[in-house]
Amino acid sequence: MRVRDARRGGVLFGLLMTALAVVCLLVAFGIYVASRVVVRHNGQDGGDVSIDLPGGSFSIRAHDHAGSNVAGVPTYPGARPAHEESGGNAVFEWNSNRDGQEKGFAVSASDLVTDDSPDKVAAWYRQQLPNWIIEKKWDGEIHMELRDGGYQRIVSIRERNGRTHIGVAAVGRPASN
Repeated sequence: MRVRDARRGGVLFGLLMTALAVVCLLVAFGIYVASRVVVRHNGQDGGDVSIDLPGGSFSIRAHDHAGSNVAGVPTYPGARPAHEESGGNAVFEWNSNRDGQEKGFAVSASDLVTDDSPDKVAAWYRQQLPNWIIEKKWDGEIHMELRDGGYQRIVSIRERNGRTHIGVAAVGRPASN
């Protein structure tokens, strides 16, 4: 008759108990986080959402007016939202107040379209934004950019399906309230 190695059973039992302890800790952490998450819907049709988490807050604000500008970048005259049903632009913000220091990050974006030519749109933006870096990409896209102290604004102009698409984005610290 063979004698069973007691060490083998002890190692398996130890691994099983460790795995069980890790699972219990993950479940407890999940319950802790879930109990402190607050989701709020704002706006008429719930288009604005705020989520408060233990480490900070995340918000999404949708703007349904095409005439609005993104981070001070002017809107091309006569441009309209690329997708009429999606509205004009959106702002995504993350704010955290850890260690007594306010920290945050925001992304604003707008996708517009016009029947004017890309060259005409680019000429208008060059006149409006003379200090910006302008780069024409190999596929015909015109890319304009301004970086200022950790804050970046971008205008992208490209032709697609016979219309000129204008993408405007701003990335950096959120605007102060």
